[in-house]
Amino acid sequence: MFNKDFSKKDKADAKKYSHELSLSILTYIIVLFVSIYFAKKMEDGLVRTLLVLTPTIPALGTFWAIIRHFQRLDEYLRIWLLEVVAIAGGITVFFSFSYGFLEGIGYPKLSGFVIYGIFMGSWLLITLVRKTLLERES
Repeated sequence: MFNKDFSKKDKADAKKYSHELSLSILTYIIVLFVSIYFAKKMEDGLVRTLLVLTPTIPALGTFWAIIRHFQRLDEYLRIWLLEVVAIAGGITVFFSFSYGFLEGIGYPKLSGFVIYGIFMGSWLLITLVRKTLLERES
């Protein structure tokens, strides 16, 4: 993962992952904008609700691409990434738990997108810190 010398298999796997992830994200963006465009013109109801939820279908494609990428990784990288995800999850849970007490005294409720952002930001930060520490050891 952090070595400059990647095998042909690693390069091919990374290319597959990049293609699958890019395709799912592009599809998600298109479906998101189209659903918002049409939903704004509709009356409240079941059809509008279902239309607004349609971007979750290509979002599942992103999840699928990540799972496939995980399955292609060797055992060391799977464990390394699992640890990063577990730490990011722990940070997110701690923040959510703590903020719940603040909501009890009148702080505004947070959107699920904020919690998601904290998780993803933690994941990125932990990955960068661990990578830096690993490179210093080498």
